[in-house]
Amino acid sequence: MAKFILKRLGYAIISLLIITTLSFFIISMKPGDPIAAKVNQLPESAKVILEEKYGLNEPMYVRYFSYMKNLLTKFDLGSSVIYDGRNVNMLLKTAALVSAKIGGLAVIIQVVIGVLLGMLCGLNRGRFLDRLISVLIVFAICIPAFVFCALLQYYIAFKFKLAPILGWGKWQHFILPVAAYSIPGIATYSKYMRNSTISVLNEDYIETAKAKGVGKTRLVFKHVFRNAILPIVTMVPVAIGNIFGGAMVIENFFSVPGMGQHYVKAVSDTDSLMILGMTVFFAFTYIVSLFFVDILYGLVDPRIRLAD
Repeated sequence: MAKFILKRLGYAIISLLIITTLSFFIISMKPGDPIAAKVNQLPESAKVILEEKYGLNEPMYVRYFSYMKNLLTKFDLGSSVIYDGRNVNMLLKTAALVSAKIGGLAVIIQVVIGVLLGMLCGLNRGRFLDRLISVLIVFAICIPAFVFCALLQYYIAFKFKLAPILGWGKWQHFILPVAAYSIPGIATYSKYMRNSTISVLNEDYIETAKAKGVGKTRLVFKHVFRNAILPIVTMVPVAIGNIFGGAMVIENFFSVPGMGQHYVKAVSDTDSLMILGMTVFFAFTYIVSLFFVDILYGLVDPRIRLAD
């Protein structure tokens, strides 16, 4: 198991280095001048000073090694060219916490409701309840997130006055973004849980348990649920790793001061160093989540460790 973990850790580190390198050169080569974006009209001497301050006058390979040195030694993800004093590390202490609260609540709701609906569909396969929920699942997966945002804002906030439309700081402000974040995830978990439940119900050990006279409640919770939930367990770390960058549309729509909104703002401002730093952070959280998924797979199914 130790060899398996070390190998997966090596893959994760190499993947992160590759993503960081590609992100740096792609963002550095994009059209647009961040200094010009900061101030429309500047004396040439002022532009030179700003370029020296942010290292933009250096060759690209020099900037790359300087960025990697700061990243690896100081965990410095970069500073804003547009706004003095703002950097990605500062956002990790403020905006990342906001995104974590919204995403964390949404993931909990997704898993709980999604698993329950998936179990109901699987246990009632082919019946009216299964068909109804399956249709709703298809709609929830296919409809874009911004459509849910608009519908929730109109019906919950504007028509029924159950939540504020905009603002931040009170628990009521969580209702709309968490609901918009949760709906597609509920549909996804329901779909996978339904398929997993149906697959487990067709296994021979379920028939054996029935033949031994195991009660329906015990059969469902001890044999069906415990085995059907395993694929969902390996999906949850990925969802957790994606909470910082997975709600950009939702955070921007509801003016939530999270990482997603700041990322969209950085892109619109052509703030290349902020874009790079947040991209690296999103990649780091996602790769770490995939690393834990690999470990969970190895624990759940020893055949994966042996075949590796």
